[in-house]
Amino acid sequence: MKIICDGLDLSDAVLKVSKALSVKAANPVLEGIKITAKGDTLTLLATDMELTIEKTIKADVLMEGETVVVGKYFVDFVKKLEKEQVELSRLFDGQLQIKYSDSESELQVFPAENFPKIEKEDGVDYFEIKQSQLKDVVEKTAFACSSDDSRPILKGCLFEIQDNSLTGVALDGFRMAVVKKEVTASGNMKAVIPARTLLEITRLLDKEDNIIKVYLQKNSLFVEVENTLLISRLIEGEFVKYNHILPTAFENTVTVNRAAMLNSIERASIVARNDRYNVVKFDIKEEGMTVSAKSEVGTVNENVPINLNGKDLAIAFNGKYIAEFLKIVSDDFINLNLNTAIDPCIITSVSNDGFLYLVLPVRINA
Repeated sequence: MKIICDGLDLSDAVLKVSKALSVKAANPVLEGIKITAKGDTLTLLATDMELTIEKTIKADVLMEGETVVVGKYFVDFVKKLEKEQVELSRLFDGQLQIKYSDSESELQVFPAENFPKIEKEDGVDYFEIKQSQLKDVVEKTAFACSSDDSRPILKGCLFEIQDNSLTGVALDGFRMAVVKKEVTASGNMKAVIPARTLLEITRLLDKEDNIIKVYLQKNSLFVEVENTLLISRLIEGEFVKYNHILPTAFENTVTVNRAAMLNSIERASIVARNDRYNVVKFDIKEEGMTVSAKSEVGTVNENVPINLNGKDLAIAFNGKYIAEFLKIVSDDFINLNLNTAIDPCIITSVSNDGFLYLVLPVRINA
């Protein structure tokens, strides 16, 4: 194998596929990036058997071939060659030779035949959505996924499509985010997609108005964007029946300025953050809402103007969970829909843009 390519193109490709590199794998070849030179292209591929990313770039192929280079060293090395023309050659002694300017270096390689075969199936279900809309769904759900390995199903987002309407759902046992968007789909379908996969997909998207086609099959997902192919395993199992969790009626609705509430919660959280649950209390009354926190560090009490439709209520939440929602929603005003101090709270934007957020309160002493 022998090729010549642009250093910037190579660096960009290596950086993209490196997101799928395995760390401390039982099979060392999974810590490598497979390089394939064929025709007038160079294809780079990395996988940890859960996520696979493949990127193809233009290259002057002097000799076709393939090899697998140790990933972490190749990534760091190639980043330093962005302004160079780079020549890659597989040597007979089992090394990858890298020539640039008047210099050359060598890196260890693995036999390409030891690298797992990655296959893309045809004839699967798909849905199409604007890149900007997919980014919005991921931004408004992935943050609410669990990071706890004890419940793997909650480490992903449910994508449920019915009659060309996509519902994205994520929850971690303390909060839940639900987003709705219109899509064009081959039929009704649902899948639980790892949050990591969704975040990697959004990093590939750079043309907001372009349509992206997402293919789903029984056990995997794949998308292709600008000569980059991403394949991911789906999370198997039955997702939580989220509709059963959502309250259907509320005794109290609080309308509040999003920015004012966020600023107040963030200041209260400075005092509360030493507490395990980051407890921030809300005393809701007709004349306004008091946001407070107390710990050995000190106390915070702030008044935030509101419009209350209902009765007085004292309730507390993990301040982090409320703040994370407020940073994502774009409306100037939001609605807090409440019943009692121990029932779930549903937060929506006043414009009712298809995004709702459920958060469980923290029990407090009256």
